[in-house]
Amino acid sequence: MAKFVGKSFKRVEDPRFLQGQGKYVSNLQRPGMAYVAIARSPHAHADIKGIDASAALELDGVVAVFTGQDLIDGGVGQLPCGWVVPDCKIPERWPVVPDRARHVGDAVAVVVADNPYVAEDALELIEVDYEPLPVSMGARATTEYRAQQLHAEIPNNTAYSWALGDEDGMRRAFVEAAHVVELDLINQRLIPNAMEPRACMAEWDDTMEEMTVWTTSQNPHPIRLLLSGFTLGIPENKLRVISPDVGGGFGSKIFHYPEEIIVPWVARAINRPAKWVATRSESFMTDSQGRDHVTNVRMAMDATGTITGLHVQTWADQGAYLSTFAPLIPTALSITLFSGLYKIPGIWGEMKGTLTNT
Repeated sequence: MAKFVGKSFKRVEDPRFLQGQGKYVSNLQRPGMAYVAIARSPHAHADIKGIDASAALELDGVVAVFTGQDLIDGGVGQLPCGWVVPDCKIPERWPVVPDRARHVGDAVAVVVADNPYVAEDALELIEVDYEPLPVSMGARATTEYRAQQLHAEIPNNTAYSWALGDEDGMRRAFVEAAHVVELDLINQRLIPNAMEPRACMAEWDDTMEEMTVWTTSQNPHPIRLLLSGFTLGIPENKLRVISPDVGGGFGSKIFHYPEEIIVPWVARAINRPAKWVATRSESFMTDSQGRDHVTNVRMAMDATGTITGLHVQTWADQGAYLSTFAPLIPTALSITLFSGLYKIPGIWGEMKGTLTNT
């Protein structure tokens, strides 16, 4: 070990990256490959009254157009939430929505074409009849009386409430405190912006009934598990998920995304390899975003200024749905870090995961 400590070592992957020889999903090609483009809702909240794809289907080079109901009828499952707290209410989430969009960018239809330019042109020819609905915004405001409800099965737009710590110790600290400081905080929404946008490619072997998926993922093994057990229903021994070079992730590429279901489903449906690459605008609308917390924090101190108690209440905006690990981040990966480097006897943290049309 001594010969490694304090020494500088060359990164083995640098030469090929510097020579432009990285292997990213968007660069991969397969014979006969089709290209996928996705029509997305321009509304934050709207019922879908109808979809007319007849003009798109007449465009030369268009292979097919699929709706959310087509995928449901074709056997896809809902996206699961893989880490939950007790009494967590998981909203319904389909890879392509069949009847209602709940955020700008929700997928409403899928175009498949012989090249990516025709696929994008075809999107402009799809006519979607939307009936816009009132929207709910704000991590805390969405829980208030008369706020627009996103999901009928989730009252007050609150997917979960979770607390951790020493509540009695916290309350005792405030009763005995010589000084109390209170602060309201807004931790703003962050959009991850990796250099490489998300992408997915899939190839179905009809003879062997085997699927290979290439995806820009930090988590290929859980993606295979979720595709097999929840969203595509292909046995794991018939499913291979490959994560080649990934051009940045920052945590945004650990989740199971709808496109990882749409693309292999399309590849199997048309019996051709298929690929989708996000535009930068799509990334901003559909990549799992971070933070967006509204917090009230109170700190108790004794006469010497020593911190004796900390009470934190946070409303965490989870968006319109719960991503694969959404409840984990504001709860077990947040409350457990409140004390930082300080020894605080009484800490009590309360988290509410809320749903909005954002």
